[in-house]
Amino acid sequence: MTANVYLSAYLAPLAPWLSRPDVTDVLVNRPGEVWVETTGGAMCREPADELDETALQRLARQIAAASHQGVNREQPLLSATLPDGARVQIVAPPATRGGLALAVRKHLISDLSVGDLARDGLFDAAGRTDPARDSEADVELEALLAADDLAGFLKAAVRRRKTIVISGGTGSGKTTLLNALVKEIDRSERLVVIEDAPEVRLDHPNSVGLVAVRGELGEARVDADMLLAAALRLRPDRILLGELRGKEAFAFLRAVNSGHPGSLTTVHADSPAGALDQIALLALTSGVDLGWDKVQTYVGKVIDVVVQLDRTAGARRVSEVVFQRR
Repeated sequence: MTANVYLSAYLAPLAPWLSRPDVTDVLVNRPGEVWVETTGGAMCREPADELDETALQRLARQIAAASHQGVNREQPLLSATLPDGARVQIVAPPATRGGLALAVRKHLISDLSVGDLARDGLFDAAGRTDPARDSEADVELEALLAADDLAGFLKAAVRRRKTIVISGGTGSGKTTLLNALVKEIDRSERLVVIEDAPEVRLDHPNSVGLVAVRGELGEARVDADMLLAAALRLRPDRILLGELRGKEAFAFLRAVNSGHPGSLTTVHADSPAGALDQIALLALTSGVDLGWDKVQTYVGKVIDVVVQLDRTAGARRVSEVVFQRR
């Protein structure tokens, strides 16, 4: 009981939103502000002056204590459930670019009838999905490719939420192009970036940067695979993975396929076909119980665009773009 009393006290800065029945998610990217998502509403930023760095750290420690866990530099990832059923994900330094990141997904038990849902507009778009709509988007993209308008194609592909892999060798400009594509993402979207070292620019107001930790000097070892699991609980619209290097490839594919299209990543390969094969090989290192053919097929279904970069005589160039129309 005492632990819950302390927890309620430390949750007080978030209480104005946690107590609202229409709020589904409360997200903290940095001190002094929260991002709030409501049922049927867009995500919006709210000031939270009481939520300074000290208050965030105390809240994290109390959530950890209440769930019989720890959160510190040796244990920077924490998934827990509050007494009211709300699910919490915390990512603390050194696994973040800055301070502590926190996401609370409220435990809502709906008592709405089908009629209530209809009045709320749940079914308004049903039956209106035009199978030609996606194909029209693909036709637009194919036309841009046919016209050799690669810049226009890539801008449109990002806007159309196509999942893009940038392939190339060391020094070919993969991160430079990735940063350019990120600029084309609507600034209303929530981005979670996962990297070994901070290289992707985080200009979007609702973004969180997660960093893999090597596990040196008493700190925890946190790999990209672990960060992907945490990222999914941080309520991203898109996931930006700096580079696919290991078993996290399968987790990335699953994340894209479970509601996060339009995600972006890079991989070391010398051709688009080689990039898809490389992703399949990396996915298999996760231990997934699938054969090569099935994994290869899965990769092909999830990845929409592969951009191949080459460096010749010191010049970086896009040598090939492959668009996999659905």
